[in-house]
Amino acid sequence: MRLVAPEGGGLLVDVDQRLEGRGVYLCPRRECMREAVKKEKISKALKKKLEGVTPEALESLIYEAHRDRFFSLIHFCRKVGRLIVGREAVKKELKRGRVCLLLLAEDLSARSKRLFEDAKVPLVEVGRLEEYGEALSTRPVGVLAVTEAGLARRLFFVAKKLQQMEGRNN
Repeated sequence: MRLVAPEGGGLLVDVDQRLEGRGVYLCPRRECMREAVKKEKISKALKKKLEGVTPEALESLIYEAHRDRFFSLIHFCRKVGRLIVGREAVKKELKRGRVCLLLLAEDLSARSKRLFEDAKVPLVEVGRLEEYGEALSTRPVGVLAVTEAGLARRLFFVAKKLQQMEGRNN
């Protein structure tokens, strides 16, 4: 993952790896972050003194940036009409072959998850029912599908980073 030190100071997580400015790549594992902060490797690579950066603060910053990006992408998919929401609507689109990525809430019931375990598309479990509902300004929802390949790839990439940071690899 890439970190950037903007001109105004501070530290930004470059989730999409597109921000301008001097950047540094960092392994997302907790041990790598701890060592990078402890030995001031980030400050040295960015050629900038970073004040008050602790391993915990860095880990939190990186995690929250990826989580925010994930849910903003969900919102964007909905806005451009490339998101199917709800169990029955997703099942219908799966039968039509229009689904590029299936998203299931982590706290979705096991019974509901089993309905989609044989889907022939990538499936990711990230987020909670309430978080999806909040991102979509609707009731809590646990089954979503993305119908555009480029957006599906981007969401899959960010979701896998989140799972990696959470210590899961489903």
